[in-house]
Amino acid sequence: MKKISPDEAVEFLESFRLMMGEQDLPTKAISLRVPENLIQTLKVMAKRDNKKYQSMIVEAMRDYIRKNA
Repeated sequence: MKKISPDEAVEFLESFRLMMGEQDLPTKAISLRVPENLIQTLKVMAKRDNKKYQSMIVEAMRDYIRKNA
């Protein structure tokens, strides 16, 4: 297991605290390579659920962090 620095630990804890309080920092654009079939499927599901697919990605990330923190 990789050791994390004290600064990384503090950054994680602060980000986690904000997330759990449903309070976010400003958004940041990222570049992420994702197989087209995953994006297409997610877009169809988002449309079905009347949601934005990027919001669904953020929701999935939150769920993963909550379950694995």
